[in-house]
Amino acid sequence: MPQTNNASANTPIFVYGTLMAAPLLAWVLKGDSSKAIDVLSRRKPGTIFGFKRHRIHHCDYPALIRSNDTCAQVDGYIIFPATLSEWKKLDDFEGDSYERTPVIVRILDGSELDAFTYVWKGDADALADEDWSFEFFETERLETWLELFGGMELVG
Repeated sequence: MPQTNNASANTPIFVYGTLMAAPLLAWVLKGDSSKAIDVLSRRKPGTIFGFKRHRIHHCDYPALIRSNDTCAQVDGYIIFPATLSEWKKLDDFEGDSYERTPVIVRILDGSELDAFTYVWKGDADALADEDWSFEFFETERLETWLELFGGMELVG
């Protein structure tokens, strides 16, 4: 999927949904979910402000949209892709319903980093009113996703 916002290989990306799961992130970046330990050192907890995360009806993944509530915040991880190939894999995984968007991420030590995230550009009617639950995805759906993607690899 072509993206309008350019990223260098060392520009971080903020993830707030399915890619917070290390095995799925490892599958996207390395083609192998068993390499989850390899991606743990490439992520840090972070928060973005001025956005809300929503559950999407009939989907296991969330949408991120801008919010008029300046106190709105979304927790996730800031990830440091190692190559432009990894960026392409992330873009391909996210698909056409998302747009790579610049954001500022506050990390645990209070510092802030410029990064990108994927903001929903799909149908607003597809969004539920409630937040998406990472805990539910991780315990109830992640294994199904890993089985579905097992043996497949994103090309970067």
